[in-house]
Amino acid sequence: MPVTSETLPKSGYTADTPKRYLLNAGALVRNLTWDSTAKKWTYDLLGATSGGSKLSLKNNLRQVEVDGVFATPVGGDMIESSEGTFEVNVIEHTRDNIKMALFADVQESDDMKYPAGYDVITPKQKIEESDYIENLGYIGTISGSDKPVIIIMDFAICTSGLEFEVKDKAEAIYPLTFAARTPMNDVTTTSLPVKILMPKESTQEARTTSETTTRVDGAPTGTEENTHG
Repeated sequence: MPVTSETLPKSGYTADTPKRYLLNAGALVRNLTWDSTAKKWTYDLLGATSGGSKLSLKNNLRQVEVDGVFATPVGGDMIESSEGTFEVNVIEHTRDNIKMALFADVQESDDMKYPAGYDVITPKQKIEESDYIENLGYIGTISGSDKPVIIIMDFAICTSGLEFEVKDKAEAIYPLTFAARTPMNDVTTTSLPVKILMPKESTQEARTTSETTTRVDGAPTGTEENTHG
């Protein structure tokens, strides 16, 4: 919003600044879907993280070269390609995450080649369509809102493989990197398959009213019990 003032600011800080902090590490989920009838989210937790996560959304630009033009003018930039990645430091070791990182098959042991009570995870030689995740979602907390910030990256695939270090007096953490992909029926697009859901900033009156109502958005929080497997 434009500001009209006789003086110029010495800092970007305003009374609204404390309401706009993105707090803590948040949560990462897979296959995040909004049920408009039940007014609830469904999702699969990726697992607990340690050391936070990193999101990178980038447009790669190309400058149009024109004879006699020696500096790039306004309008001279074209989006040539786009990249979107999530880097996640996972501390919770699960069969699904190992399978996802290695594009693997999972079978129950039959007590013949391996003892009973194990899942046998075997990397595949070919990436299949089922190895792409429907979407990967980041759920974050914005300081001035009861609603979370939600970033959804469609058609995510794990590009990092599986790597971790084990040692005494420490828990093994394995970094996973996910990259966004475009749908097969829209391969010519230069747009990232990413959506950012930013809570609207409400007026003071609306904010006061919201404090007396029950939250119904259903978005996952850091304290919510995992009932989604």
